[in-house]
Amino acid sequence: MITTLIFQQARQKRRELIMLFGMIALYFFSYFQRVAVPGTIFNELQVDLNASAVAITAMGALFLYIYGFWQIFAGILADRFGGFRMLLIGGLLMTVGAVVFPLARSLSLLYVTRGLVAFGASFMFISLIKEIDTLFDRRHFAMWLSVALFFGYAGGLVATLPLERAVNWFGWRHALMGIGLLSAIVLLGNYWIFKKNRRADSGPRTPSRLFLRAIICNKQSWPIIFASAVNFSIYFLFQASIGKKMLSDACGASSARAASILFIMLLVCMLATSMAGFVSRLVGNRRKPLLVGGTTLMLGTTAFMAWVLALPSCTPGLLTTGYMAMAIAVSVSPLFCSSMKEVNPEEAAATSVGLVNCLCYLCVAATSNLAGVVMDAFHNQAVVTPQAILYPTSAYRLILLGCLLAAAASWISSLFIAETRGLSTYRRAPSRAASR
Repeated sequence: MITTLIFQQARQKRRELIMLFGMIALYFFSYFQRVAVPGTIFNELQVDLNASAVAITAMGALFLYIYGFWQIFAGILADRFGGFRMLLIGGLLMTVGAVVFPLARSLSLLYVTRGLVAFGASFMFISLIKEIDTLFDRRHFAMWLSVALFFGYAGGLVATLPLERAVNWFGWRHALMGIGLLSAIVLLGNYWIFKKNRRADSGPRTPSRLFLRAIICNKQSWPIIFASAVNFSIYFLFQASIGKKMLSDACGASSARAASILFIMLLVCMLATSMAGFVSRLVGNRRKPLLVGGTTLMLGTTAFMAWVLALPSCTPGLLTTGYMAMAIAVSVSPLFCSSMKEVNPEEAAATSVGLVNCLCYLCVAATSNLAGVVMDAFHNQAVVTPQAILYPTSAYRLILLGCLLAAAASWISSLFIAETRGLSTYRRAPSRAASR
């Protein structure tokens, strides 16, 4: 009897891990799509389509607006129907968009297919959140989330230097088509896992839209949301939108070297993020000291990078230091998600994280749009070559000044985050009937 029970438990754990890593594999391609366009192929898109900087950054912003806006609804649907089901639906939409995107020949069609990719990708992270919360002990939530983010960020890693090399060898259309076909194979694998382990997905859950108002009205939610949104948007702006271009324009770095720096930046972020949950466990599941540390480092990093660009001659080496520090500063992201889940109703894990993720990516989208506006404002000072449009250093200094002010506000907000120590601190208000 005991042997049979142990065998059943081992089989159940194996099933859970297979489901988790199948989902993570699809999340890998979701993160690739976020980083690859326009960041790594900014110049290729601009020259191929004869488009302005605003038009290209708007392509990235469109992805983020759709992705961010849908996070709340993705959370509600994941809480209602289960993460795996919603991941398959989102994965299908994302894969179709990823395959059609490199076939598009007009800017408008590229926007449409990019929007489809964003809509599908919006289910990936939230579905993971729901399944991690459902399949594993909640005390280990931050650790499993750190592991999932490590492998997910690997998709972003592939979207830097490896993609830049593939684009150099095969062109951006062929490179992205290959990625789209690979994501289709992974999607089919996840569908097979779902069919084989259907019983592990327990079906419809309690609707969490009833908790959305409570989450929004919870005063403990907002310092987490604001600090997380600003911290992540600054990082994402440089990692996936203008970071490679700034290295080339302001420091004269080659395309390969700039992509290499972003590759290392994301690798540092992956390693630091994978350790965030474990470090939190080592300090008694405390969240706040690490969150304040992250916002403090981001504030110092933006100030340092603004100073570097103010020097008479900017070198890629100095900016690389800032990029690495920025990667470490944002590695506390799993703890922002954990804190958000822990200060809100336990039944609405995906919805609460969906809200913070929603506002994070809307902030990222707005930041990318504003960066494009600033760059185009300096268009008369730009140098136009057959390969790219090189914007002046002053444009990037102005962008960093705005980031510095936002980082200061984020740091102040992080000081008001409540400590949870990995436990649910949400307390429901007593009902009127109970009060009588």
